[in-house]
Amino acid sequence: MPITGLALARPIKAPAISGTDQIEDVRRPVFIADLHLSGASKRTLLSFWWFMQTRARRFSELFILGDFFEYWIGDDACSPAEPIARLLRAYAAGGRRIFMMQGNRDFMLGEDFARHCGAVLIKPQVVISVAGRRILLSHGDEWCTLDDDYQKFRSEVRSPAFQVQGLEMSVEERIAFAREARAQSVKTKTVKSAEVMDVVDAAIAADCEKYDCRTVIHGHTHKAAHHRTDAFDRYVLPDWNLTGEHGAAPHRGWIELEADATPRIELRRGIFW
Repeated sequence: MPITGLALARPIKAPAISGTDQIEDVRRPVFIADLHLSGASKRTLLSFWWFMQTRARRFSELFILGDFFEYWIGDDACSPAEPIARLLRAYAAGGRRIFMMQGNRDFMLGEDFARHCGAVLIKPQVVISVAGRRILLSHGDEWCTLDDDYQKFRSEVRSPAFQVQGLEMSVEERIAFAREARAQSVKTKTVKSAEVMDVVDAAIAADCEKYDCRTVIHGHTHKAAHHRTDAFDRYVLPDWNLTGEHGAAPHRGWIELEADATPRIELRRGIFW
């Protein structure tokens, strides 16, 4: 079956310059990231469906903070994700809001697909205010500043010129590029230390000062935890790994907020709860 999707408007708008950073009236949000959905992740797909039908319905806003998909080659090739789009549209139809952020795997996700899901695409860094608490949201990969090779790659693939050129390529060419990039990523990870691939507090502190925030929620590292520093509290979202990949026990999770908007990490084992 050919991979098809949404018609791209002309001139093509690069996903890198898409999205909004204006989010108002956030009441009761829930945050997820790093599901890495694909046709090969049947258990994760099933677990996400269960989450949307049960837990997610308790909240008024769903924030997806990047790497929702294992990879994304353009909104014009989104047909394999149509079941997910239908699930999100049904959720939004109940009066809830969905906000989607690009990650390092799905950086080509654009406004068209977000809109198709009943969602709003948001910038790589946004600030929300809940119960008087300002919270900085990000996927988090921009803060891995010790990894020079990755930051160079990130700068290249998130440049508008690169993205427009990529969307002009055929779907087959984009798939080949994505597979090659993934294979290279797996190879380089084996020779990099965990410290090099982790976020750097100084980089986060600079953005916290820029945005006047002392609370941060991000994904990317797959190391769910609450970190305290003098400048900020940092909450890392759980990834969704239902196959035991990399030797980890099957798990998934999210972050929700207490009454005073203090984040709370919910990490669960197994497919259902």
